[in-house]
Amino acid sequence: MANTIQIKRSSASSAPGTLAKGELAWVDHGTGGGDGCLYIGDMTGAGAIVRTIGGTGTSAFADDLLNNSPLTGVPTAPTAATTTSTTQLATTAFVQQELAANGNPISQASDTDISGSQVGGAMLIWDGVDSWNDKSLSGDVTINSAGATTVNSVAANSVNLGTDTVGNYISTITGTANEVEVSVNGVESAAVTIGLPNNVIIAGNLTVQGTTTQVDSTVVTVADPIFTLGADAADSKDRGVVMKYNDGSSRLAWMGMDDGDNKFKYIAQATNTSEVMSGALGDAAFGNIDGTLTTASQTAITGVGTLTAGTWNADVITSTYGGLGIDTSSSTGVGTVSGGTWSVQSEMPVALGGTGLQTITSGCIVLGAGTADMTVLTKGTAGQLLKMNSGATAPEWTDIMDGGTF
Repeated sequence: MANTIQIKRSSASSAPGTLAKGELAWVDHGTGGGDGCLYIGDMTGAGAIVRTIGGTGTSAFADDLLNNSPLTGVPTAPTAATTTSTTQLATTAFVQQELAANGNPISQASDTDISGSQVGGAMLIWDGVDSWNDKSLSGDVTINSAGATTVNSVAANSVNLGTDTVGNYISTITGTANEVEVSVNGVESAAVTIGLPNNVIIAGNLTVQGTTTQVDSTVVTVADPIFTLGADAADSKDRGVVMKYNDGSSRLAWMGMDDGDNKFKYIAQATNTSEVMSGALGDAAFGNIDGTLTTASQTAITGVGTLTAGTWNADVITSTYGGLGIDTSSSTGVGTVSGGTWSVQSEMPVALGGTGLQTITSGCIVLGAGTADMTVLTKGTAGQLLKMNSGATAPEWTDIMDGGTF
């Protein structure tokens, strides 16, 4: 008679607590049959565990095999027949035969309309209801077969900055009165022009850092009482003002400080060589000059006005220029002119010891008139006598010697 071998079994509702490695056990899980499970003992690095390996009930082991065990290598499966439409798995062979049989599978879709010959850049466009339709883009936007899109034009006033765009944009460009002007030509491709007005007002300070500043104004007014020229660097350059003029030829006149000797100079026809001025010194006319003439010899002085005060500290004045030609600083008495020519530009007035007359006829008598110019009494004739006039104001010539009355 045949023997029956029964494995460990239980009508309990939970898996066995422990099983030896390779030991089998069956648990009914209450009702048995449809809910029963088969278990086996296993040994892992962490120790002995119980695995569920079969049964029609809850099978964690089977679930793990189905859900978490990836297929590797080249697994195979039965290939369904052409036109099969069930939940059967589709193998690669089934997909390939379906593609070969239908030719253009997209056109076979029930919600797709692909008619006629396709062109590059065509797209499937949803009609908004129930179908994808084959359409070619045209109009303002086109697309080629490589997927490159071209926007040919944008309708006028169709883009609102800030509403239809993102990022920053300039909404208004406004100038400031007498400082910056802004003008727009007013057409669709508007050009914005920004510039300075004819009359500009700088409210703050103005700093110009370029190398050349040109002012073509005919009138320049500077309120600064101290105008600063040049820098305080040791650059061996002269300082001053250059003036352009034309006397038949274009000229430069310069006045300023010569950096070579630190003297103020004026050159009427100057040459500017890298801000170093050269040329013959020009003439200058002044009213009164205060200070001291330090040059040892002034040979070009042709006339001297009236010296009313001060001390003469120079060499003696020769007779050529109206002097005595001698030094009387240590002498006593009155000096005399023994030679040379005394010359003046006009008569010497009485107030300075002169007569106020340019010429006196020979033999005539000079009469005083206070501080006014002296007068000349013309010489009389032979035998005439000189007497006071009846008013006793001046002498006169007479032929009568009057002895008077008594």
